[in-house]
Amino acid sequence: MMKMRKKMNRLFKRGFTLVEMMVAIAILAISAMIIYSSNSSAIRHQLSLEDTTFGHWLLLNEIEEEKFRRVAESETESDIHTQRQITIADKTYQITREPLETDSDLVELIEYSIELIDPHTGNHLIDRITTMMPISE
Repeated sequence: MMKMRKKMNRLFKRGFTLVEMMVAIAILAISAMIIYSSNSSAIRHQLSLEDTTFGHWLLLNEIEEEKFRRVAESETESDIHTQRQITIADKTYQITREPLETDSDLVELIEYSIELIDPHTGNHLIDRITTMMPISE
């Protein structure tokens, strides 16, 4: 019984071999690389989603402003193609308003689009909305 305990103690005091340590370090390194890769991907997507959300809000605001102008002003030119740039937080957005053909005499079809203007990578289309508005008389 005593000999058995001595053998067991010797086995437990021995520690880990170099190969076991290298395998453990390799497993930790691979898992750290996977975690880093997924986190950097999530950060890139978050920045893209922030631009998309902000651009969508600006586009909805532009549509609501036109609805207000149609109510407040009796004569508005509704059949013109317009572009306007907005700079907010060091980012420049371009909002485009383009009337589309329709057969109705009561409503008009208008397409709004917003692009993020980046001098390094070029324009990036964020959102496009097509809406109907009553023709002002």
